[in-house]
Amino acid sequence: MNGGKTINTNKKFSMRKISKYTFVFIVVAVLFMACKKNDYFIGGTLHNSKVNMSTYDYLKSNAHGLFDTLLLLVDKAGLKDKINQQGTTFFAPTDYSINNYLLARSKEEQNIDPARVWTIDSVFAYEMDKMTDSLNIYLTNSTLTYDKLTEDGTIYETQKTGAQAVVSYEKTLDPNLGYNPNVNTVPQIVWYTFLWEPLTPPFKAQDITTDQGTRERVQTSGIETTNGIIHVLNNDHKLLFRK
Repeated sequence: MNGGKTINTNKKFSMRKISKYTFVFIVVAVLFMACKKNDYFIGGTLHNSKVNMSTYDYLKSNAHGLFDTLLLLVDKAGLKDKINQQGTTFFAPTDYSINNYLLARSKEEQNIDPARVWTIDSVFAYEMDKMTDSLNIYLTNSTLTYDKLTEDGTIYETQKTGAQAVVSYEKTLDPNLGYNPNVNTVPQIVWYTFLWEPLTPPFKAQDITTDQGTRERVQTSGIETTNGIIHVLNNDHKLLFRK
């Protein structure tokens, strides 16, 4: 997952010359950072879950531009048709997730040269082989609607060869996630756990250790597009589950 092209450690990333993609990323970052992180959290689900557009077009239509940089990556990787395949589920990372990744990569590069900043252009220049392959970890070949999910979780193959994930639909007693002790109904949240090593049933998703996998909460779930399902990962997620 952390592979890709060898980076020339003598290369300085000039801040004087910003390409159009870097400019787009900066504009997007300013726009969505100006909004509250919870603007897109709607109790874990959407009231009107069916949309008359494809997965790609739905992400593109977001009023806050929350997926603009993600779609730049999807376009650059040539994955548009893949996320629009019939019968798929896309666990969509938001632009916050990409920003978290860029910050982490910048820190790594600054251990070599304190002046370096890792931008979306750096990804395009040096990491697209890895990205093109690794973005497939967010795609499954199943339409994962609520009725197919269990509390303990089920293992699904992702579209990255050899990579698996556990998807679960878990009850929560967290008041920050909609629980109210005065209401009989206990809310449920979709979780996506990317596995670092094979997992043998039986298991409970809640018991998966950090050595076995990384659990990420879905912040908005069950969006039914014309070709499949979108579950949006929380804004604190780091792209590619980078540790």
